[in-house]
Amino acid sequence: MKKLTKFVLVVALMFGGWALAAASLHVVRAPGTMAFGYIPFKVQLITKNAITFRETYVDTTKWTVVDAQAHQDFVNRLDQLNKTDLVAHVKPTTTPAADAHASAAPTPSKAVEAPKTTEAPQKSIFDFNR
Repeated sequence: MKKLTKFVLVVALMFGGWALAAASLHVVRAPGTMAFGYIPFKVQLITKNAITFRETYVDTTKWTVVDAQAHQDFVNRLDQLNKTDLVAHVKPTTTPAADAHASAAPTPSKAVEAPKTTEAPQKSIFDFNR
């Protein structure tokens, strides 16, 4: 009976640890290769902002701009971690007129001051020093 109790306890702790790890990480699959081209797909582990089971596995291989906009929190997290190469294949299409307008130098009379925000940045579960 003692061995059965120990076995059940060890299995419960093991599955609990796996559940906690799954809740704190994104497993991201992106187009591309790994290991010098020997593995025909790219998979990376990305930490989440909060412990949740939403978006634990994210396959971005067939994403469009609409999908990226629907998962804006995930894309922002990739931007925070400098991992935007995982969604680099999802780029909005622009017209040449829009590019010319966007690259034009602003005139001094149209300069707009950025609004000041008083909100504190959102804390992550990995921010120990704040």
